[in-house]
Order: sequence, then structure tokens, then C-alpha cells
Amino acid sequence: MIDDYEYEADNEDEEWIEDEDAEDECVLACPACHAAVHEDTQKCPNCGDWIVPVYPHSGTKRIFVVGITLLLVAALVFIGAQILLALR
Repeated sequence: MIDDYEYEADNEDEEWIEDEDAEDECVLACPACHAAVHEDTQKCPNCGDWIVPVYPHSGTKRIFVVGITLLLVAALVFIGAQILLALR
């Protein structure tokens, strides 16, 4: 029975260590001062700078939208020019 208790105590310690590691994953570096801040923090407690999330694909989406818009405008200009030529 004593062996079972010691075994359970060892398992509890391992779980605590795993939880501590999981907490470390939520820590990021402030882009301004590189201090460790929690990932949900909006303003760095060390330097006071705002922490803005970076979305790596946001630039790609913006380029895609601008490209499609330019193609639609070019198509409308081409169709308008063809209609004007046909009416003459």
C-alpha cells in the first residue's frame, strides 16, 4: 500500500511539470523590448507598447483582393470601349 502511494505521488509531480511546460508555451516576446509576455496580453507591462497580433497571410489576401479588383476594372473598361465602338 505504501508503494501505491509513492507511485501516485510521482505521477502527480509529473502532471505538475507537464502543466508548467504548457504554461510556458503561452509566453511570447514583446516585439519592442523582447520581454516575456503572455500571448493574450494587449499591452506590454514592461515597455507599455501595444502588442499587435501578426497574421502572416493578411498581406496575401490583400494582394489577391487588389488584383481581382484591378482585373474587374480592366474588364469593365474593355467592355465599355467595345460598346462605344459598336455604337459608332
